[in-house]
Amino acid sequence: MMLQMSSLTVACRSPLVSQSLRPSQLAFGKAAVPKSLANRPAFTSSDRVTFQVTAGKMKTRKSAAKRYKVTASGKVLHRRPGKAHLNGPKTSERKSRLSIEATVGTSQLSLVRACLPYARI
Repeated sequence: MMLQMSSLTVACRSPLVSQSLRPSQLAFGKAAVPKSLANRPAFTSSDRVTFQVTAGKMKTRKSAAKRYKVTASGKVLHRRPGKAHLNGPKTSERKSRLSIEATVGTSQLSLVRACLPYARI
């Protein structure tokens, strides 16, 4: 006996299966059957069973989230390298210049976008 429900076909080979098969008795379980169909006596041609597949959430790379800052206009800023240590021989003008955040270049923007999937870049 074959039961046809929209795009889902259920094959039953058991002689014990009758036409008055409830959706909760099918092999794919109660989780896939909507509650509105669970207590009906049999399937009709107007019944539809829909399956929803939810994908997992994308993860933000926390190391990238701490290093980059996204502005309201969509630019991505980063700190300039070279000011973490060994600052004695550097002039104050040079250290001041290294304090200013710079924008990420267009060649690196796709890499940052992959690391920060929920940022508005």
